[in-house]
Amino acid sequence: MSPSGDGASWYKSTTLVAGFVLMLLGAGNWITGTIRLREHEVLATAPLPTASTSARTSPQRTGASAEEIEIARGRMDFYHVVASGGRLMTAAGFVLLTFGLARHLRPQAKRR
Repeated sequence: MSPSGDGASWYKSTTLVAGFVLMLLGAGNWITGTIRLREHEVLATAPLPTASTSARTSPQRTGASAEEIEIARGRMDFYHVVASGGRLMTAAGFVLLTFGLARHLRPQAKRR
């Protein structure tokens, strides 16, 4: 087969490979950040324990302490950055993949 018609030559294109890798990593970060953000959002919006609930010594806790809420808010900030970065990486990967596919798939006659 000719080098231009070889179906396995896609991996030789740096643009295609970089776009594909960026899309995969970006989607992973986006999904992970969104899931973890929702988990910590539940904890951060939990009500503070009142004096009557902290006086009880029940094994079930009804609210989170102020320290746990502050830690959850810090983690929410971190996972918000992870999700935003994932969206940015996915978009950049999509653009690179589109350009790489356009260059790879256009006819040989137009390359000269």
